[in-house]
Formats: sequence, structure tokens, C-alpha cells
Amino acid sequence: MKAMKTFAALLALAFSLAGYGAVDGDPVRPAPGSAGQGSSTAASGADSAEPEQLAAMRQLAGENGDLAGVLYLGSIPERTTDVHAVLDSLPEQPWQFVADIPADRWVVAPGGGRELYCIFAVRREDTLFVYEKQDPQYPNETGKELYGRQGGQPILLLCNSSPDTPDTMAKVYCSTGRPLDWTPQLSGSTGQPMPVEGVDVFSNHPASGAAL
Repeated sequence: MKAMKTFAALLALAFSLAGYGAVDGDPVRPAPGSAGQGSSTAASGADSAEPEQLAAMRQLAGENGDLAGVLYLGSIPERTTDVHAVLDSLPEQPWQFVADIPADRWVVAPGGGRELYCIFAVRREDTLFVYEKQDPQYPNETGKELYGRQGGQPILLLCNSSPDTPDTMAKVYCSTGRPLDWTPQLSGSTGQPMPVEGVDVFSNHPASGAAL
């Protein structure tokens, strides 16, 4: 039965990718009026409809027992604090809903960054936090809180000025008591986010949506 549910979720995600990708090679960019204002599919209110792609990913990650979903959207050559400029410069993306994430859910590491991620808590009752990462000698210590909100809404995180020195940490505080700490960082061998238990990196497998 679990295998059938997973297959159905994969099928739904594949159909959503086929129908909601960027059109005519346009880069993903915020929809007009979305920055700071939201849209019908990205508003933070509880009554807003969730995009089909996001709903399919949330369902699959939940069935796999993951607490967070992640999309690595790309990187730029030079450090910046301008999320809009990074979105505008990225190549075509299959994850069109990220263009509707409003500016109040754009999170930037202190000093800016080069890598752009989309992150969401799988369970709406859990709380997603993003913290500044402290001295590399103390990898488990967190610094300033950059974001903290319940509800499962996706965020955009611009971080990591240097690929060798990650500068943020994402934490999911689960209502069941299960902890999750994840540091966004690319693998030197694959160029994709390093897999961590409890985090489903959907951008590692955009065609199928299969779990790591």
C-alpha cells in the first residue's frame, strides 16, 4: 500500500512538472506584484490554495517521513543580497511556484550569498527557523535568527558566499519532538545539496520526484 501511495505521489508530481514549467525559456522571476504582496497561490493566509507542485512534493516528503523539502535553484558568480536579481538571472526552472514566493519570505544570510534555495517544512504544524551560522569551529552553535514561522510556507534562502564555508543553518521544530538541523551546502562532487536524513532534496531528482 505504501508503495502504491508513493507511486501515485510521484505520478502527480511528474504531471505537475509537465504542466507548470517555465514557458519559452523565460527565467523564473517574481510575478508582478508578488514582492511583499503575495499572490493567490503564495499568500501566507491559511485559506490560500497551495500550488499543485508544492502540494505533491509535500505529500511525497510526508509519506517518506521527511520533515523538510528543499529545492536548489542555482548559484551566481558573485555574492549579492539581491534575491530578485538572482531569480532574474537563473535559467529556466521546472519549479514555477517559487516565482510567487513573496518578499517577506526571502531570507538572506548576513553579507549576502551566491546560492539560492527554496525550503519548506513538510508538516504545517511544525516551525521552520533559519539561523546565522557561527564560528566553523563550533558547527552546532547558532547565531542570529534570520527567519522563524509556522505553517509550512516555502521560503527563498540566499546564502553561502563561499562554497567551503556555509553560513546558515535551517532547523525544523517538529510538534512530535523529532529534531532536524540542516546546513545548506553543495557537494563538491555532485554540485547538489548534500543529502541529510529528514530532508528531501527534490532538485536532486526533478524528473521523478523520487526521495533520496
